[in-house]
Amino acid sequence: MSDTSYLDFVKFRAKANPCISGLSQHLQRQSRAPSRITYLDYPHNESSQFKPKPVSAVEDDVAGLIEGITPSTTRFLFVENITSTLVTELGESLDIDPLFFADYINCRFDNIWKAVPPPSLATLPSMIATRSHIHLHHYQFVALGNNDGPTAPYALMTGSNVPRNVRRLAPILGRQLALARACCSFIIKPVKTSQICLFLVDPPINSVKAPDAEPYESFQAKVLCDGFEDFEPPPSFSSFALGKMNRSLYKTSMLDRVIYYLETQRPPGFRVNSPSILSVGYYPVRIVLSEWSFYTYFTSRCSKYDEYSIHNKAGQLRDEDIAHLQRWRRRGKRGQQRLDMLSEVIDFHLQYENEKEPWALILKDVNWLRKQLQEYCESLEQMVAVATSIVQLLDSRRSILEAINMRRLTYIAMVFIPLAWAASLFSMSDAYIPGNESFWVYVATALPLLGVVLILSILPYDWIYGTLRHIWDRKEKL
Repeated sequence: MSDTSYLDFVKFRAKANPCISGLSQHLQRQSRAPSRITYLDYPHNESSQFKPKPVSAVEDDVAGLIEGITPSTTRFLFVENITSTLVTELGESLDIDPLFFADYINCRFDNIWKAVPPPSLATLPSMIATRSHIHLHHYQFVALGNNDGPTAPYALMTGSNVPRNVRRLAPILGRQLALARACCSFIIKPVKTSQICLFLVDPPINSVKAPDAEPYESFQAKVLCDGFEDFEPPPSFSSFALGKMNRSLYKTSMLDRVIYYLETQRPPGFRVNSPSILSVGYYPVRIVLSEWSFYTYFTSRCSKYDEYSIHNKAGQLRDEDIAHLQRWRRRGKRGQQRLDMLSEVIDFHLQYENEKEPWALILKDVNWLRKQLQEYCESLEQMVAVATSIVQLLDSRRSILEAINMRRLTYIAMVFIPLAWAASLFSMSDAYIPGNESFWVYVATALPLLGVVLILSILPYDWIYGTLRHIWDRKEKL
């Protein structure tokens, strides 16, 4: 085997696809923490009632999990908080396209002059929909610590091996919130007579940090409302009374959530011998849609809060308030684009599914969420227009007040400058100061001078100039 590494292959691919260049930079960084690895096996000869048991592993076991997989088995391999070393090992062992890792790792687009767009922005929708891997980009709301909120900067990041952007939001009812990006990616790769369904998921958010801050700054964070709403059929009271229900679900961990549902029931349309990409990703898609549902709900709450705030502090609006509304509008439009992309991906892969009904319902949910975001974006656009008009009126009012104050200062100067100049004429002798016998000389000199200055200041010079010009023209004609 040659000495060519996966990093060399990534650099080679980046020449044709610059959006992958972020992956090559990531592979050369040191990871902060070890990955969490869990897998489940579905033997091909087992019945449909078979329920797999999750098994934990470490990074040193990955090579054995791939090469030593049991023949005729479909293995779900979950990797949380993936390290750079593990990316290289999985890429080489499973012969994975670097674009799969790049789309999961590189979601940032900070500087247009220094960095190329991420794959999700640089690739056309038709190409994304036809790929053999799926990426589920979404957002999570996190609550910052009570003592950290006021001091936290606007731009934050998670402390995971794949750092995600976090943006501090405006305080709402004394609570400091932030919006964090998240992603779940999955792909199916054949290994001899078996298949490995690889899942890359983000770890739970427990803290965020300020990028490039010296000294190092970290802030406590917690996912708002403990994650999403459960979408499984609710249990009956009789089952609960008999103690048959045990739903200890850790909802802030994507890995634990997906494994919990896989242990409970197989995804609809899942064929162990030849699993499809949609059937494998059924539960991640449902979880991400639940996250999007909470995102649209919270967007509506923020929209109403901002609307009431505009009316309550109409005389105190600032440019920062308009920037805040514009950010929400951009987020809403970006959310619509991501939901549109998810709909395109499902539409393309749906033709290979035997059970289309569950996915038809999912597409209805996607369209509903997209319409909700569109309505909120339109509402935000109207609020931006109203807020901009209010700020412009406040600026005009401020300019008028400044002009009035300047006129007052001019009048004061016109009064005191002649008096001060006249006082300087008599400053060489004490006889002219107030209370002495020659003070009347100062009054007799300063008051006429003040009158002359005031008269000269109120004369209509334009009218005088026009009159004199008219008289001069008449004399020349004569």
